[in-house]
Amino acid sequence: MNTINDFLEKPITQESQMIKLDMDGLGQLNTLFLNGNVSMPSFMGVSPKIKKNQIWSVKFEYLDYEGEQKKSKHPIMVLLTSDCEDLDNETQFVRGCPISPFTEMAADNEQKCDDPSIVGFPFIVETWNEQPMLTDILEKYVADFYADVREIPCNLNQEQQRFREIEISNALFLNNSVSAYIKELERSNNFSFSVDVSFADYIRTKHMPQFNLENPNLVELPIGEEYATAAKTGNLLTDNDCIDFETENLPFRIEIRKKRIGFVITIIPKLEVCLKSGSGEEIIGSSNTERVVFNNLKKGLYTIASPLSNEIITVRLK
Repeated sequence: MNTINDFLEKPITQESQMIKLDMDGLGQLNTLFLNGNVSMPSFMGVSPKIKKNQIWSVKFEYLDYEGEQKKSKHPIMVLLTSDCEDLDNETQFVRGCPISPFTEMAADNEQKCDDPSIVGFPFIVETWNEQPMLTDILEKYVADFYADVREIPCNLNQEQQRFREIEISNALFLNNSVSAYIKELERSNNFSFSVDVSFADYIRTKHMPQFNLENPNLVELPIGEEYATAAKTGNLLTDNDCIDFETENLPFRIEIRKKRIGFVITIIPKLEVCLKSGSGEEIIGSSNTERVVFNNLKKGLYTIASPLSNEIITVRLK
């Protein structure tokens, strides 16, 4: 099998580092992919507004709207081919084409950049692999780049055709961010709100039935999902009730409430924690002697870091 295609089909593992690269220009693979050491430009910690004709790196893994932790086989960069579009008041998506350093696989009329100063290596723009993706899986702005992203029919040899098939399959990682959102949206009317939590090997989704109903509709849930503890009491549920996560898997108790003005995350007991939004913005909370509270949060992804663990807790409010 072609060395490039063999590499792309397999996730990055210790074994994948044993692949021997005997093609001109592929000696940079370990740097570009296995270590991901592509230098990003600095913007004093502030990323520019997401828009068409930008190149962004993509998070290597993310918690999707169905509560599943998705991991990419390899680091991904994308050239955005659209501006942001709204899915709801707090969720946006863009369209983009992955870029690839494997210029050896380019067709005769491929969109190709030979200037390594743009992203750290020459690349091709996979105009035949445009995908929708949520903006919250974009990680770092890399550069502006203008390309004709119209797909032009061309003749491919067998290895080029296989290369495209593999890349399209790998790009489902991007597409899944939107498709999972749509699937979750279809059943969200059954709940007042839901929360996904991911921490190391612990992944759990909990749902709050509709508030202020004498007999809320409790639909059957798949494995890995459950209703909030408050929903199991049989009492009338209000916005004072919470979805709670308290288990030996987690270093502290987490409570989430949904108020009219937004979500509230409470950490018990009081300790030094750092809550960040999906865009990396740190959120300042308030505290008393017993707890730390973060108010007025929007739907979306958040991370919680604390001195009690080296692992980051990922929370999706939905």
